[in-house]
Amino acid sequence: MRRAFTVGATLAGVAAFAYALSAIGVTQVQQAIARVGWGFAAILLMSTVREVDQAAAWALTFTATHRLSVSDAFRARLAGEAVSALLPMGFVVGEPTKARYVDHRMPFATAFGGLMLEFAFYAASLVLFALVALILLVPNKMVLVAGAAAVAMLLVLRPVQRAIAPVRRFVIEQPLRACAIGALEIVYHALGFAETYLILRLLNPASATWTAAVALETLGRGVSIMFKMVPMRVGVDEASAALIATRLAIAPSTGVMLALVRKLRVLFWTALGLVVIAVRTIRRWAPARTYSIAELQKQA
Repeated sequence: MRRAFTVGATLAGVAAFAYALSAIGVTQVQQAIARVGWGFAAILLMSTVREVDQAAAWALTFTATHRLSVSDAFRARLAGEAVSALLPMGFVVGEPTKARYVDHRMPFATAFGGLMLEFAFYAASLVLFALVALILLVPNKMVLVAGAAAVAMLLVLRPVQRAIAPVRRFVIEQPLRACAIGALEIVYHALGFAETYLILRLLNPASATWTAAVALETLGRGVSIMFKMVPMRVGVDEASAALIATRLAIAPSTGVMLALVRKLRVLFWTALGLVVIAVRTIRRWAPARTYSIAELQKQA
């Protein structure tokens, strides 16, 4: 039953990928590739380092008897992110998929707990860079003060304190690992800024500034979180990027093309994630079929 479900989920993922590609439009994809040219290889290289970076951060959260290699964490991330990108509310399924993928290394609860710990570090670093983006975009310092006060009020709420308690305990018990994870999260975001800057340089060199890259990447990340329920965020990324670009005095068409190039990168990793899921399904299915044939021969 479990294998049948896995096969069905894999086929559903492939169908969802085909639908997402058709919704984006093959013509638009071709235009995006034509605009960036061979620069897309550099974009993929940066995104590869980012994916390995996040896998390493997850692997560092395990300090007891269980260990997770970066390669296992990397493959699990590809599988989970593919599910998250393709399905409505995919993040609800995608994160457990990552933990389930490494069930040969550790119990599901342990793997999932590590994921949540890594996500807490990611969220903290994202808040830090969001404040940087606000400083760049909002000249009114009173708005920043009000935002800081709102964050401070949230931090004293009991539910928030309970949520960050595991992080605080981890930092106290494993300060070196906590610093390493924090550094990896910062590198992850820094590479995101570099990627956005590179895409801007390829699309419209006159609009390529680090201020624009930081703003577009940070606010784009916020939009991605808010609209996780939309598969591939079709239409959402393009509209939000155009609005942000306009605010930065950049042509809206450049913002739309930026969103398309980044979506093309997501499509690449989603396709690779589906391959990872399919390979795992075949490997787990094959032993069962061999065993069944052997049993039939024995019975004959």
